[in-house]
Amino acid sequence: MRLIILCYTLLITLSASAFAKQLDLVVGWDKPPYVMTEQNSGFEVEIVRSIMSDLGHEIKVIYVPFGRTARMVASGSADIGLTLTNEHDISPEYLTDCYVVYQNVAVSLRERRLEISTIPDLAGKSIIAFQTAKHVLGETFKSSLGSQQNYLEFAEQERQVNMLLLGSVDVAILDRNIFNYLKHQLPKERQKATQFHELFPVTTYSAAIADPTLRAQFNQALHLYKQDGRYQAMLDKFGLENLFDKLPLSFGSARAEE
Repeated sequence: MRLIILCYTLLITLSASAFAKQLDLVVGWDKPPYVMTEQNSGFEVEIVRSIMSDLGHEIKVIYVPFGRTARMVASGSADIGLTLTNEHDISPEYLTDCYVVYQNVAVSLRERRLEISTIPDLAGKSIIAFQTAKHVLGETFKSSLGSQQNYLEFAEQERQVNMLLLGSVDVAILDRNIFNYLKHQLPKERQKATQFHELFPVTTYSAAIADPTLRAQFNQALHLYKQDGRYQAMLDKFGLENLFDKLPLSFGSARAEE
């Protein structure tokens, strides 16, 4: 089986290399460990860079405010856009197979022993969330917290993590892999034990590629990338949990994190 995968990978590479070129890849600004602007890296960037290298292409990464990604692909200003779904302003036929999975969670300090199994359980607690959370986490979330005075949103997710670990808020709401990454950048003595409350579903994201031939090649190469273990190796490199394992997800449970 491994030999078949290697032969198929070589075939895709050889067939694409005759048309090799530099491609413009557009992605939203800093979102470590998924996108790390200063290092021109991050899990999403490296996955696509590696796949396009398999296909014989180089990529030039363009970092923009997130709302511009779909528009640049749709207008032909970029060849590839990242972190998109059919809810964005992009033709659905441009979307590739899913290459990354996110999951927003509610996070609390384990020592507080908070019982949070549903979104309404958040009412009355001090909460810090990522920017636009009330607009993207559903009507139940918005109606439960819409008039709550001790609810804040910040673009700087490091601030969310710091405020939670300092005990300044009861709950932080952000992607679980982003939380784990930022938590483990802190000194060991500040990395208090926390608990994930899985109130929200996982979200799958695609790349957007207007060129149908390149899109089909990307999907083939992505499938092989997952099959031969390189996808898991890239997750391990950036310290990400494989959230493909959480499809489908049983909501409402809580998981302890060290």
